Amino acid sequence: MNKSTIAYFSAEYSVADSLPIYAGGLGILAGDTVMEAGSEKADFHAFGLVYHEAFTAGDTDTRPMTERLQAEGFALLTTAGTSPRLVEVMVGGEPVMVQAWRKNYGPASLTLLDTRLAANHGETARITDHLYDSTPGMMLRQQLVLGLGSVALLDQLGLDPDAYHLNEGHMSFVGLGVALRYQRLHPETNLVTALAAVKPKLVATKHTILPGAGLTLGRADLESALAKTLAAANGTVDDLLALGAKTDGYFSTTRFLLAIASRHSGVSEIHVRAEAETHPGSPLQAITNGVFVPRWRSKELGPTPLELSDDELWTQHQAGRQALVDYVSTETGQQLDSHRLTVVWARRMTAYKRPELLVSDLDRLITLASDSQRPVQFVVAGKANPADAVGIELMNRVVAAAGHPELANSFAYLPHYNPMTARLLVQGADLWLNTPVRGQEACGTSGMKASLNGALQFSTSDGWIDEIDPGPIGWVVPVEASGPALYDTLEQQITPLFYERAAGRPDAWIIKMRANIELIERRFTATRMLHDYYAKLYIAHNKG
Repeated sequence: MNKSTIAYFSAEYSVADSLPIYAGGLGILAGDTVMEAGSEKADFHAFGLVYHEAFTAGDTDTRPMTERLQAEGFALLTTAGTSPRLVEVMVGGEPVMVQAWRKNYGPASLTLLDTRLAANHGETARITDHLYDSTPGMMLRQQLVLGLGSVALLDQLGLDPDAYHLNEGHMSFVGLGVALRYQRLHPETNLVTALAAVKPKLVATKHTILPGAGLTLGRADLESALAKTLAAANGTVDDLLALGAKTDGYFSTTRFLLAIASRHSGVSEIHVRAEAETHPGSPLQAITNGVFVPRWRSKELGPTPLELSDDELWTQHQAGRQALVDYVSTETGQQLDSHRLTVVWARRMTAYKRPELLVSDLDRLITLASDSQRPVQFVVAGKANPADAVGIELMNRVVAAAGHPELANSFAYLPHYNPMTARLLVQGADLWLNTPVRGQEACGTSGMKASLNGALQFSTSDGWIDEIDPGPIGWVVPVEASGPALYDTLEQQITPLFYERAAGRPDAWIIKMRANIELIERRFTATRMLHDYYAKLYIAHNKG
């Protein structure tokens, strides 16, 4: 691994089951990236915010978030003595004091900034309470605290990164912080000059084509939050609008992110193509996501599952299915069958992911579940965003199916989809079902985790699936007539392959299991992803 010093920024991180300070895939990916950097002994420093109020639905842990952080190995950064190390950030002309919690992963680290301390009062102390705060003004404050505060902390610690990796528009103000630092060191310059000077060190990843990946702000919002800070740097709000304004005049943090960075990536090849179609002139290059193998692979499979015999591989996989069935029983009271073909659909409930496809024809679903020779059972996990009315309606359809009397012990719904549940799902699934509208998935790393454990894929040709020949590892959900085709394929191709046995093993199925494991190990690990970051974003940009 190259010895360059990298600073990495994300609004959310999933690094421990007891720390629900993430919303979904971005947080899982950021956590995998930090862990991978640590395993590779990289000089890699990640930054985020604490979030004292748990984001993950169903959190029952009553401990304060600071207590949970300490239990997971985080400690307050201190000065030479025992006093917390503090930095000051100006937000709206008001000073905000920030402390920081850090955990080391070998030479890599994750630092979480925190404003809930005695020096702050009222709303200032609550800046780091809620991930993606529903109030745009508070979310702007969060992004300024993270963007400006992390750069100030790097300064205090004497770290001078070779590259700053900004993930999503939420992190665009990190670039502003780097420019303000440059301007302070070079007072003869103005903000525009400083932004141009630091651009070679700024790189960005856009993880989705959806607008929620950044903030849209009016001029008054920017003036209120930043006018005094910008004036001290010989700059104005107009300097930001020149780089980040949309055609309607509103400021987009995502546009600003793309304007100030020197290198840009998307998270799969089809994501980059979709971006180019949606936004002509898009500068994104494809760096497909990957997964941190030790975090997601079943320990029963060991470090070299492809070296197991067919009997051993099948036996260990059955143990994973049994663990999932036991968990479902504990959570729902439903008694699934540990010998049945088990299909898993697990992700956020929203329109483009089409959770309703699986329950679009209850009669056919019941027929599949009640087949006396080749029965199928289903586990669905995930929730809708409380603000997503369509997603909630689709989720309710799934919940209703789980409550249908003829599916009582064949269709289970798990509302809580945290890392612990995710591990059980990806390690216990026989078939991983993914049904997004093609071109909108971005990447789909949950499927990688399932394949890593030998699950077969049944997916729309989207995200990472669009980059491979799906035949050896599973089946494709067609674009047209997706619902009927889903049932047809399950009935006519998938279940016969699973239940065709020789000496108690589904040999043809196991061949596909091995193909899944081999593919992920070869192409879709966080190791490959991180190496691509260094080659295509970090080092390449420094060489010009």
